[in-house]
Amino acid sequence: MTRFVPHFLAAACAMAAATTASAQSSVADLVGEYTLASSTTVPASSWGFTKSRVSIRKLDERHVLILLACEWKREPKAVCREHYFAQQRDGGVYMQDMNTDSQRWYFDPATRRLTVIWRGADAKSSVRHDVYAPTQEPLTDPALVRRMKREETLWNDKENLRVFGHYSKWTYQNNRIEFQSGTPK
Repeated sequence: MTRFVPHFLAAACAMAAATTASAQSSVADLVGEYTLASSTTVPASSWGFTKSRVSIRKLDERHVLILLACEWKREPKAVCREHYFAQQRDGGVYMQDMNTDSQRWYFDPATRRLTVIWRGADAKSSVRHDVYAPTQEPLTDPALVRRMKREETLWNDKENLRVFGHYSKWTYQNNRIEFQSGTPK
């Protein structure tokens, strides 16, 4: 019994260290540029994107900035841009709690694909799946470039900081970015 305890403790410590190392690297694993591969809605509708780009940038050891620039299928000229923050904590990466309750984010480290599932607030209870593939190509679409630049200035805007506070003080509890292999169900 006494021989088992040291081996068990050593294995448990090694496992905890591996889990901690994995958790610390997962926020960095998200960093990159992603382009829209598909945007589908159930039931089928025009609530989706014709084109979109996600840019994830590291802000500090625990936070990333997620910039979204897009174009709607039904209204190409309408505003379609957003930014979010995510935080590494408790062995995972969590989206900000503010304004993210209708979406779920999934990341497959093997393929570096992002999937975002959005719940609609319409009478049909629509659900949209947006799948993003990693890209090395520079963003050249004029509408997406303009929208991305706008979000780049808004995330650190003085008025937003005054009203909402610094992202490091926000709550990150309810919306975990799921790291997985394969496609989310």
